[in-house]
Amino acid sequence: MTLLDDFYKIEQQTAVESGFEYLVSLNKEHTIYKAHFPENPITPGVCIIQICIELLEQQTGKSLFLQKIHNVKFLSIIDPMLVSTIKVSFSKISFADEGYKCSVLVHWETTQFAKLSLYLQPR
Repeated sequence: MTLLDDFYKIEQQTAVESGFEYLVSLNKEHTIYKAHFPENPITPGVCIIQICIELLEQQTGKSLFLQKIHNVKFLSIIDPMLVSTIKVSFSKISFADEGYKCSVLVHWETTQFAKLSLYLQPR
């Protein structure tokens, strides 16, 4: 299931010294937030991971399959009513064993929401 253009939209993509980053706006009216959780919406961790996968697909132009998550740390909740825009920064990107390895930081201003180390393979 693709979340792009429904759950979130890409506002900007930028090359940075360590890799690249995306500025993403969340759709606070999406049905996922009505279920997770009514009256107190929180962005599900699985949606954060899916956003990271889709953004790497955008960057590489390839359909990717999540092979392994080496580390994942959810540091703060993303409440779309309070934070409707996030940055997703990719670094330490490498191509090895016919797959992509990267580190991802999901953040906004001084708040870090998640840190992930992903290994993805082309489908």
